[in-house]
Amino acid sequence: MDEITKEEQIENWLKIGFTQPENLLSEIFYYDKRDNQFFSILISDYFQFDEDYNIPKNANSSYSEDILAVLADRMKRIENDDKFIIPLERAREDEDNTAEYLNQKMETFLNLNAINITTATIWEVDQIGSITFKLVDNESQATIKKQKSWWEFWK
Repeated sequence: MDEITKEEQIENWLKIGFTQPENLLSEIFYYDKRDNQFFSILISDYFQFDEDYNIPKNANSSYSEDILAVLADRMKRIENDDKFIIPLERAREDEDNTAEYLNQKMETFLNLNAINITTATIWEVDQIGSITFKLVDNESQATIKKQKSWWEFWK
C-alpha cells in the first residue's frame, strides 16, 4: 500500500475538522498563520492549566514541557483573538458532507487564507494528555492527622 503524501495528510485532517458537528466540542481545529501549522486542541487540554495558563502547583501533566509551552501559547492567543489563529468552521446539522462539498469547502478555506499545503505542517502531539492533581499537600495532611476524629468530640 502506498504511503500518503503530506498534502493528502493535510487534506484528510481538514476534512475531519470540517465534518466535526458544531454542537460537539471535544476537539477544536485551527490553522496558525504565524507558524504555518494546522493544529487541534482537545477540550480536556484546558484542564492542564490554571486561569493564567500555568500548571497548578498541585498537578502533574503527562505532556512534555515543550508541548505544554506550545499549548499554553496557542490557548492564550486564541483567548486574545489573535488574527493569525484561524478556526476551522464546524459542520451544521443540515450541511452537506459529500466528498465534493468537502473538497470545495477545503479549497475555499485554503484560498481565502492563502494557505499553501505544500509548505504547511500539522502539529501532532504523540503523547496522551493526562493530568494528576494532588488534592492534599503534605502540610494539610499533617494538620488533618493532628485533628480529632469526629467521634472524639467529647475529648
